Amino acid sequence: MKTRLIHSNILLFSITVLLSCHAAKKYYESGDFGASIERSVSKLKKDPTDNESKIYLEAAYDKLYLQTIEQISFLKKEGRPENVLPVYDQLSQLKLYESMIRPLTPMYIESKKRYAQFKFVNDEEFIAAKKIAAEYLYNDAIKLLANNNRMDARQAYASLEDLNCIYPQYKDADLKMNEALDNGTNQVNLQIVNNSGAPLFTELDKQMTTLSIGDLNSRWVNFSNEKNSKKYFDYEVEMNVKQIIVTPDMLLPPTTYIDKKTIADGFKYELDSKGNVKKDSLGNDIKTPKYKVITCTVTEFIQQKSSTIAGTLDFFKTGNNSLLYSYPVDVHEIFENHYATAIGDLKALSAESAKKIKTLPAPYPTEIDMLLKVSDDLKNTVKAAMRDKTELVRN
Repeated sequence: MKTRLIHSNILLFSITVLLSCHAAKKYYESGDFGASIERSVSKLKKDPTDNESKIYLEAAYDKLYLQTIEQISFLKKEGRPENVLPVYDQLSQLKLYESMIRPLTPMYIESKKRYAQFKFVNDEEFIAAKKIAAEYLYNDAIKLLANNNRMDARQAYASLEDLNCIYPQYKDADLKMNEALDNGTNQVNLQIVNNSGAPLFTELDKQMTTLSIGDLNSRWVNFSNEKNSKKYFDYEVEMNVKQIIVTPDMLLPPTTYIDKKTIADGFKYELDSKGNVKKDSLGNDIKTPKYKVITCTVTEFIQQKSSTIAGTLDFFKTGNNSLLYSYPVDVHEIFENHYATAIGDLKALSAESAKKIKTLPAPYPTEIDMLLKVSDDLKNTVKAAMRDKTELVRN
């Protein structure tokens, strides 16, 4: 059994090795030299003596190097200023593969009786390409920022992000990045507008100022809810309140029902045809239980009061004041208290009815209380709608 297990492990290892070699060869023959390099390096890390992997690693890197140099030569001959970026990318790719191969060198190829030869990228050439690419990205961002255009500012930010990856802390790129972020961000202000004619609006307006919307901010969109601000906003979101309704204290018409229950009520003697008490076999009087139905009348009352705020959440583009979207808003808050009274035998009550009669009438909430509760619902609705429609104000 042990011998069979050892043979199985050897077979599995052989298949794995064979597949790795075949994979490197397959990728090489298909022209995917990068994948061939990666497979060969992976195999050589496990088995530094693998001759075939060394051969394919050398050949694949040589092909990739020549291919890259040709592409760089073409990009330079083309003469387009932006080509400095793909030139840097191409050299970076070679540097990446170089970093994978260097730890394996010097690499002796037994079958060829020589050391593998790799032509690595000259450090001075790579550093020069890096500086040129960084300078291009920086200058491109500066030009875009000078256009004083929101979309150009966002492109400038993207260029500066790329610059930060290539060359962190390049000149004043961090300051320019903040400038691009500020210039590229749309400022959106939330206002509440009263078209309800309700005197309670003043209290509602006060409550809406406590709405926290900072967590809605995202890339290129900044929300605020400033009142009477002279600041310029790219978009305005208006909560157009058309109705504020708080109903009077209401006591709904009572409902009455009767609970019934059959209970034991002593016993009676069984009589024979002559009117005498019957006896059992032991001479005892025969008795049968008696039952009676008891009742209790329950009257149920419902106290009720409700508040409603209705209107629309309107998204406007500042400048032409065009309406982009109107979101219907209708929120409600209901106060309701159930209580009951009972007349009759309380033992007839069901468990539910017994619970009801323990509840007492409650004081009605004031108009302000009802408004405070429904304003919380309004805040949540407004916030959810603004989050859902953020894309309307991003561009």
